[in-house]
Amino acid sequence: MAEESESRKSDDYTLRIEAQEALKEVSFAVSHVEISTKLPQGADTVHLNVRTKENDAYCVELSVQGFRIVGRAYDAIDETAQVKHYETIYALLDQVSPKYRNSFGDTLLRKLENLQRQAENEEPS
Repeated sequence: MAEESESRKSDDYTLRIEAQEALKEVSFAVSHVEISTKLPQGADTVHLNVRTKENDAYCVELSVQGFRIVGRAYDAIDETAQVKHYETIYALLDQVSPKYRNSFGDTLLRKLENLQRQAENEEPS
């Protein structure tokens, strides 16, 4: 019984860490993203509130199955919401936000250009 309780705490902690990392990783490409403070969080799910650059609001559930949209407003769960799970927050946002796609591509391009400049500056003359 104690092992099961520890495992549950570990899963809860793992999902929260994954949710926090997702926040950091996509914050540049959305208008707002946060872990919900109103919905219950637990070992099975963590809920995120996301506002895209198109100004669309979503409640996103993270579970062991992945990320999925569960509502079209912050802190709102619609029981009839889509059941499609995405392996990553990137894949989910790629489907619902063209501006996310553009931001992601632009950011990637800038990083590659910076790497190229660094490599050129390190080359011996």
